[in-house]
Amino acid sequence: MGSWYILGLEETSRSERVLFGVTMTVMLALGAVGLLAPTFLSDVLTDTQSWILTYFEWWFILLGFVLLIGTVMFMASKYGQIRIGGPDTEPEFGLFSWVSMVFTVGFGASILIWGVAEPIQIVKSPPSPAPVEGATTESMALAFMFIHEVFPGLAMWYLPVAMAFGITVYTHGVSEYKISSMLTGIRGWKWLPDWLTDIEGSRSVVYWVIDAAALIAIIGGIATTLGFSAQTMSAIIGRVFGFEAAALTYAVFGLIGIIFLLDVWLGLRSGIRNAARVTVVCIALAMALLVVVGPTLYMFELGLDATGVWLSEMFRLTLYTAPSGSANGAAGLTGFWWAWWAAWSIFVGSFVARVSKGRTLREMFAVLVVVPTVFTWIQHSLIGGWVLAPGNQEPIAQAIETSEPAAIATALNITPYGTVLAVLFCFVIAGYIITSLDSAVYMLSAITLGTEEPNPRNRAWWGALLAVFGMISLRLEEFSAIESLSVTMALPFSLFLLVILYGSYRVARQYTGDEDTAESTTVIPRSHRSDADSGVTTDD
Repeated sequence: MGSWYILGLEETSRSERVLFGVTMTVMLALGAVGLLAPTFLSDVLTDTQSWILTYFEWWFILLGFVLLIGTVMFMASKYGQIRIGGPDTEPEFGLFSWVSMVFTVGFGASILIWGVAEPIQIVKSPPSPAPVEGATTESMALAFMFIHEVFPGLAMWYLPVAMAFGITVYTHGVSEYKISSMLTGIRGWKWLPDWLTDIEGSRSVVYWVIDAAALIAIIGGIATTLGFSAQTMSAIIGRVFGFEAAALTYAVFGLIGIIFLLDVWLGLRSGIRNAARVTVVCIALAMALLVVVGPTLYMFELGLDATGVWLSEMFRLTLYTAPSGSANGAAGLTGFWWAWWAAWSIFVGSFVARVSKGRTLREMFAVLVVVPTVFTWIQHSLIGGWVLAPGNQEPIAQAIETSEPAAIATALNITPYGTVLAVLFCFVIAGYIITSLDSAVYMLSAITLGTEEPNPRNRAWWGALLAVFGMISLRLEEFSAIESLSVTMALPFSLFLLVILYGSYRVARQYTGDEDTAESTTVIPRSHRSDADSGVTTDD
């Protein structure tokens, strides 16, 4: 048994082994800095995020709007009828399992964390000038939350990657299961230089760099969520239950790690699917309890009022930057959210395409955008009304001066039966950690090995790396440093999203026969790369 077998790399090429080694080395070096000099790493990451959002916030807002228009037009066209995997491919997962995996992977614990923190932050520092006249500050704050994590945020970032991966890799067929394979659609484009469009000549350099950057971006995005989750769970354990937070949080993460390793061994169909289903049930129970013990009437009324602001002023709030106004948090939060979505889009989009085989692009749109829009709208209406209610708002606002996780703990402490709700929140956070971690390492390993069925050994190594970053997040002094990881990783990949959106359009035209392939040098074989592409029995 050699070292390549232990690493799960026994059937890989030299470039794939180098890809694994370089990415691991870079991220472990960053992790070592976090363990040995957490203050230094916090300062660097926070300063980097500040610089990016100062000079490129406008870019993320503009890019998100362009991607939204492009993806909606794509889905509304005849290309939305394309079935991922080919016309004869059967769905691999039942409806509930499919929806559960897409929902839990696409959001993480951000609904709980930012559902509490963002409305309070905006109320404390309202936009100036106000983007909506006549709306209360609370309704406007919750409307911004809807913009950022309900719609259009949902449709802007994940769909371009999911479409590109689904059409290029599964439907039309390519030779390699890589992020760089989504560039298939632009090969042969006359405006591009030969060194980029020549697959044989560029695969060893340009495409390899793209795959390496994708792996690092995925790690940055998931590390952000692991950081949020770790510090939030630590705050709940320490401030709600009164236990020694650090030691018990490490113990909880150790238990989560054991469950994760079991999930890795069980694989996609048993491990990730079942973890996602349990998490969705825990979310439903937590929200039902919140309706019972929270300020029910205020939650319903504020949710409806904020929904009116959100729907009537959607484009105004989406493009809001206040160029001549005073500094405010709303526009900055939009830039941060769009960068976070962009960092997550690489792994979430490719994973959604993987579990959506046998479904049309429009069906994928419904499960990735329409269904989660309803779910997240309900959750944010309830959570936003809970924390903004008279009597709750002031103590939570004071706690947020310490940190966002402290605000969640305070909200639980001032709520009747808050300890029961806290237990459910911990289960939800743990479920999000397991499903996000498991799906992330699944795609990290799949991209590294170039196969849609990566072996458990290689997945375990990626899981160990991400677990290290989850532990490091507990040592970072500022919560804002955790936020900075996704923003830093997202900027280099933002242009890539535009390129693959256009590439998807070209591939779709070739697949449907709208583009004469004789006039294009783009070569896309129609072979499928997995025996599981068809004839799979749906099991819910």
